[in-house]
Amino acid sequence: MTMPIILRISQYFGFIYTEISTLLLLWLIINKSSKNIGSYRYLMLSFSLFSFVYAIVEILTQPIIVLHEACLMVYADSFLKHHKTIAQAGLGLYGASYELCISLLATHFVYRFLAICRPNDLNKLSGCNLLKLYILPIFFSAMWFLINYIPCGPSDLKAEYMRKSVFEHYNEDTRDLGYMAILYYELSIITILVCGYKTYQKMQQVGSSMSAKTKELNNQLFKTLILQTLVPMFLMFTPVGLLLILPMFSMSLGTLANTPSQFAAFYPALDATIAIFMIREFREAVICRRRRQKIFFSTKSGMVYSVSTNC
Repeated sequence: MTMPIILRISQYFGFIYTEISTLLLLWLIINKSSKNIGSYRYLMLSFSLFSFVYAIVEILTQPIIVLHEACLMVYADSFLKHHKTIAQAGLGLYGASYELCISLLATHFVYRFLAICRPNDLNKLSGCNLLKLYILPIFFSAMWFLINYIPCGPSDLKAEYMRKSVFEHYNEDTRDLGYMAILYYELSIITILVCGYKTYQKMQQVGSSMSAKTKELNNQLFKTLILQTLVPMFLMFTPVGLLLILPMFSMSLGTLANTPSQFAAFYPALDATIAIFMIREFREAVICRRRRQKIFFSTKSGMVYSVSTNC
């Protein structure tokens, strides 16, 4: 069974778009981000690097999803297709990337929550202490990799079921394929909802106690984070959640089961694009637009002149 041509084109186009947009975002974060962003810059850098690597994992495995009656299978359709051990490891990384994506978004919400609601506690994450935020995401991703690789990995029963129900017309031996199942991520979603709600409440309350510049920057970062969360929620996690439920009702979707894979090919690129155009410093750097500022000065005669300059 081969990958639908539209999905393969989407994956290659998404890979190229992702690598270009992510490299651009990395350059903007390093060279154009405001000093007021502080250590949050490192969280943005790490998420951008994750997107860069995620796209590589996705294109190396080119996962294809088969949903038939009571069975859900995700297998590699790239050049690694018949290298069973390597393909299975790649799919394990692909599945773990889903978990790492939502977990890293949760760390962003935790940081924004501390920055707005508990600024005094933010000092506990200065310097190398910032690495504490990565402990749980890395731990959960490692656990999901092991779950995908071992209990959700290939078995004779799964291979025989899928061979008889789906692959018999495609001359595929499912015993030689690397494949896996997909995962849940409730804890990270709860963290995002709680921290996001409390951060929003606090930002509405601060009012005049925060300078206009600082408030504007926090609004930009918060809105960016919200959009970066909504995109994978609707394009990746919700469709995958449906795929996990449908086998309970023995429902088959055919090629529509690959919709999450098609969306996933574009997600990292969309994430980078959102950050580039939602954060003012990045947007102005990309479209070569700068704010103009009027400088007033007077001459000995007492006449006052104004000159518009780029700032």
